[in-house]
Amino acid sequence: MEYQNGIQEESKRLREADDRSGYFISLSGCRVSIDNDKGAIAIDSDATPLISIERTKNHPDLSLLASALTPSSRQSFAILHHISTHVSHELYISRELASTPQVALSMGYRIVSLLRMRSNCLFNAVAFSEIPWAQMASHRESASVQLLDELRTSLWPADGTIEQKDLNWCVDHIIRLTDLYEIPNYRLAFDAAAESPFIKDARTSVARMWSGIESLFGAEHELSFRLSLYAAVLISDEPDERVRVKSRFKRLYGLRSKAVHGAKMTDAGLQEALTESWKLLRDLLVACLQTAPTIPNIEDLDRALLGYKLHRDGGASATT
Repeated sequence: MEYQNGIQEESKRLREADDRSGYFISLSGCRVSIDNDKGAIAIDSDATPLISIERTKNHPDLSLLASALTPSSRQSFAILHHISTHVSHELYISRELASTPQVALSMGYRIVSLLRMRSNCLFNAVAFSEIPWAQMASHRESASVQLLDELRTSLWPADGTIEQKDLNWCVDHIIRLTDLYEIPNYRLAFDAAAESPFIKDARTSVARMWSGIESLFGAEHELSFRLSLYAAVLISDEPDERVRVKSRFKRLYGLRSKAVHGAKMTDAGLQEALTESWKLLRDLLVACLQTAPTIPNIEDLDRALLGYKLHRDGGASATT
């Protein structure tokens, strides 16, 4: 009882001191480099965060959580409590950026996916609410929590650390990403990068990645040869780097063919197909962010093969 009272009192104190209005996405398996004095990495507007990632604290126990949840959310309170014990951080998105829960969910999905690509930290986004976990215990039948993903383990170790510069980069590119995401083949490739690390079967994961890679180009003939050249000129203008990308692509395409067609592979070969194909897909998606406003078409890439440079503006856009 004393333990519960302590959680409730701390929850009330935090609630009274918090003037944020927005949405909270619960993160599990997340490593974030946070200055202890600041308590969060954030993009601020004046003194108020627009977007932030902070450590979670003061989680309610099972009884307090059940009391806090709305009747509809309470049906899943046992699952939510299990998830809450694994939540380490929360991504906050202000109403200034997201006027509705649906907008916040869409923006959150894109930010989470970009952070994974940028930091090589394959964490989970598991729940969504308008109330942070730290304040849950001071609510009575008013906390609505929506389950998102299961607690999932990636197919390969990816325990990078998210830093302030990574959050800055993601926010700088979110407008460009929103535009590109409306293009079907970019959306297919982006979703493939977001989902494939968590697909349980390794060969199916490789196939998903390569469906994304191939969708970015749409080349129908001489697939391996043409795609390796297109990938090289899309990723870099520097000749030596293009040679490295081309060689990397052709090797991975060979591993992809073995994985997708059920050929015998060593564990090391399958692991290389997984990790390096995902990194290649990530590099191509980032290159498209920098060469937008749209995805370079085949004519643009053919011209680049003849010595013309692709337009590259870095893809950064102001969010305010």
